[in-house]
This record gives sequence, structure tokens and C-alpha cells, in this order.
Amino acid sequence: MALLRAGKEVVIFPSVFLVAFGVGVTMLGMVFHLREALGATPSQVGSLSAVWALSYILGCIFMRPVFQRAVPQSLMLISTLFMFLFLLCILFVKALLIAYVLYSMYGFVESLFWPSTMGWLSRGVEGSSLSKKMSIYNFSWSMGMIIGPLVAGLLSSIGTVFPLTMGCGTYLLTSILILVAGITFPRIREEAIAGVIETEEENRKDRSTFLRYPSWVGLFTTYVVIGMLLSIFPLYGAEGLGFSKGMIGFLLQVRALCATVGFVLLGRTDVWHFKPHQILFGQAILAGTVFCMRSALSPLVNGILIALIGFCMALSYFNSIFHGVSGSFQRTGRMAIHEAILSAGLIIGSSGGGFVYQRFTMQRVYTLCAFAVFFGLLIQGALVIFYTTHRKS
Repeated sequence: MALLRAGKEVVIFPSVFLVAFGVGVTMLGMVFHLREALGATPSQVGSLSAVWALSYILGCIFMRPVFQRAVPQSLMLISTLFMFLFLLCILFVKALLIAYVLYSMYGFVESLFWPSTMGWLSRGVEGSSLSKKMSIYNFSWSMGMIIGPLVAGLLSSIGTVFPLTMGCGTYLLTSILILVAGITFPRIREEAIAGVIETEEENRKDRSTFLRYPSWVGLFTTYVVIGMLLSIFPLYGAEGLGFSKGMIGFLLQVRALCATVGFVLLGRTDVWHFKPHQILFGQAILAGTVFCMRSALSPLVNGILIALIGFCMALSYFNSIFHGVSGSFQRTGRMAIHEAILSAGLIIGSSGGGFVYQRFTMQRVYTLCAFAVFFGLLIQGALVIFYTTHRKS
């Protein structure tokens, strides 16, 4: 009977792990598939990632009214089922333009999944409880991102279709899990339906923190770097540094692993809550790390620097989630903003990085990414000064 009273965490945590694994396998696998099977240039590879991210942003923006009214569990089911279908279709196309269209539709339906799960999970909790729940959530999806790129690197060495096939199977399995959990555990359905009722919450005073703004700036610039790292670094690693596909997958796994460690540490502490200076400190480290990558030639040095990027990513991501929803009663909408901002960063990092890498050098890509983080740091500094000056009001 106790098992039958299991709540939303039973379906959310396994689902985000599986979907993150599918995304990790698909993103890296798609880079090699486009390059080798469809003959795409580095710029076209980066542009495809940008098309996915743009579609994801549009979904997060225009589907916000749906997030407030639809049952989260239903949105998760629809998202994973259609992600499976669109990715399956990509396996059979030979034209790059059709792959662009399908991948954009894949990105749009993915936008139904992440804001729904984050908003549903964070509803009704604040402070340390919110931090702990989001820590487990972040640990779950980041573990998927740890394993995904490594599996994609290994499978791509056999054939470029295998990572995408793995992604298809993962999304299908997730949709089955969500459906079965909803039927098996009555409390999940009750919590999902109750989460749609916003009447009482809308009448309560919003106590959001101003720190969500510098946190969102940091999230954007961090994901400019992540977009470059996920889309362009694999090409540079294989073509410029001579790394094997397995090594590239391992290096991306190091980033995800360090991000996971960061999520766990941040979730178990609260000293960073509502502290603006740690936001600036993390971004300063990120800018210096990316600039140092200009001289990184060996797997060891690249691994160390990518590990630091993973820690910085965890800090900026957690800051955006925690300070974005704290005190808010429109949490799914705030999570949609969070997802739209990070996706915008991915667009700039992947498409801009691909353009610069194809026409110049990877060192120029690193320099521009470091400059973007530093420019964001200046904006964050101005916002923090404003915040500390007007904190009482």
C-alpha cells in the first residue's frame, strides 16, 4: 500500500534520467551522423544544433499558457512519444534539409518535457527543501548526460546510426514508463491534476528574488560555452587534435560528471542561497577557463579545463533554477524562461562557433566565447550593484 501512495518523484526522476541520456546520445551522435552520413560542413552541423535550440525556445515561449493548464504528466508523455517518432524519421532521411525540419520538430516537442517536470517538482517547496529536491533532479538528468555522450562516442565508432537508434529506444521506453506509472500509482495522477489548479496561488503575494536576473545572464553566457563544447569541440577534437571518438565522448562525460558533483554539493548546502557574489565568482572562473583552452592540446589538459567548465555550469544552472522559482507561484512559466535562456545560449554557441571555426580557427572560437562570458560578467556586476544598493526596498 505504501508503494501505491508513491508520489510524483517516482516518475519524474527516472524520466529525466532517461530523457537526458537520450539527449546526450542524440546530440553527439547527430554531430557524427550529419558529418559522415549526410556530408554536412562544420557550419551546417552548428546550424542544425541552432535550429533545434531555436525550436525549443519557441516551444518554451509559446507553450507557456499550455504549461499552466495542462496536466504535467500528459505533457511529459506527449513530448517523449513525439521525440521518439521524429528522431526515428531522421534515421531514414538522406536530405539535409529534411533532417533540419525533423530536428526542429524534435526540439519543439522537447520543450513540453523539461519545464513541465521542473515546475511540477518544485511546486509547493521553498528554501532548503527546494534546493534538495532540485539537487536530486539535477543529479538524475546529469547522470544521463554523463553516460549518454560516452555511449554515443563508442556507438559512433561502429556506425553513425547506432547512437540515434539508442536515442529512439530511450524515448520510447520513457513514454511507456510515464504511462505505466500514471496508471499504477493513483497519487501521481492526483498530484498532477492538483498542480493545474492555480486559483489559490494566483491570489498570494509573489516574493520572487531580483537575483534571478543576474542568474539568467550567467545561464545564457554559460550555455554559449556549452553550445560550442557540445557541437564544435567534437569536430575540432577529431579533425584538429586527432582525438578518437571514444576520447571525445569521454571528455564530454568528464564535464557532465563534474557538473553532477557540483549539483550534489550545491543541493546539500545553503550558504550560496541569495548570495550575489558567488554568481560573479563562478562566471569569472568560466571566462578564464575558456580562454585557457586556446592552448590546450592534450587530452589531459582539455579534460582538466572541461572539468572546470562542468563545475561552473552546475553553479550557473542551479542559480538560475533556485533564484528563478524561489518565492514564485508561476513556477512552470519560470522554468520555461530558464529553458529558453539556456537554449538561446546554445544557439549562439553552436551556430556562431561553427561559423567562426569553419572560417578561422578554434582558438578564435575560444577567444570569442571567453569574451562573451566576460561581457556577461560586467552586466551581472551592474545588476548585483543595483541589487545590493536597493535590497531594503
